[in-house]
Amino acid sequence: MAEPALKSAQWQTRWATPEDTEALLRLFERSFGSTMRLDEWCWKYRFAESPGVVCVDGDELVAFNGGMPRTVFVDGQRHAAVQMGDVMVDPAYRGILTRKGPFYRVVQTFFGDKVGEKQGQPLDYRYAFGFPHARHARLGRALSLYCETDVIQAAAWSPAPRRHLLTTARPLTPADAPTVDALWQAMRKSLADVAMGERDSRWLEHRYRQVPGREYMMWLVYKRLTRRPLGVCVLCQHGDRVELLDLVAPPRSLGRVVECARHLTARLGCQTLTAWLSPRVAQALEATHPTLEATEVVVPGSQVNGETLGREVANRWWLMGGDTDFR
Repeated sequence: MAEPALKSAQWQTRWATPEDTEALLRLFERSFGSTMRLDEWCWKYRFAESPGVVCVDGDELVAFNGGMPRTVFVDGQRHAAVQMGDVMVDPAYRGILTRKGPFYRVVQTFFGDKVGEKQGQPLDYRYAFGFPHARHARLGRALSLYCETDVIQAAAWSPAPRRHLLTTARPLTPADAPTVDALWQAMRKSLADVAMGERDSRWLEHRYRQVPGREYMMWLVYKRLTRRPLGVCVLCQHGDRVELLDLVAPPRSLGRVVECARHLTARLGCQTLTAWLSPRVAQALEATHPTLEATEVVVPGSQVNGETLGREVANRWWLMGGDTDFR
């Protein structure tokens, strides 16, 4: 594809401002062929000083790289990370796959300004992660923007019509916040060797209750006789399939929580329970006997300021569908 005629002498990159929002929503529609609600956009980037970096040709936005802050824990330590999302290039500019192109400019500026270390000084985010298609990730690697860190697998379980006699579940309520936080602390401390995004009550409230236009089911699983909490599962129904989006439970209880999710799948009259899992999650759920398949989704990190920090978490991510912004 020939490069489009420039409207200005040089493409410019800068950080997006609130005044860019309407133009960014139009760019989203041109890039993906679908619309995004304004309230969903505001929900997604509510914790970011700026949603991301734009590339401007004259007075027109032609590319964007967004990022959503996320607290992660690695080796027991709290770190600031950023989840990359909404990497958008106007269709008229997609053929420019070089270091001159809008794609390179927005990603390189974001990573270069915000991720890793520069001249020995830490930047805003120690790690970056995202969920691009493998084809997109290959381009990022070819341009020395991305480094490989992990992959995503698709898991499936059959429904379980019979419930476990010793466990039960009820819908999670905001009043359960202390219970969720206790479960999260037990989970985090037991899985200190993975790289895991925070899953406390505030995060669950933001991710699953406050998101506009989507409906999730959050369940608290507990022992029937003692009422001791075992964990939380987050589900979403898609026709005759239920998706397991998230788990908050210490490793010893994960199997019971998944078993409960399978029973809830049966109660909904659905045929399959599915999930997106990174390999470390799949390993922890091995005793639940999921059927696993590879996907075309990968988890890259940044190599713009060097690969060292990105490689710290290679093959260590604990990621599920709920760690994305779009499932």
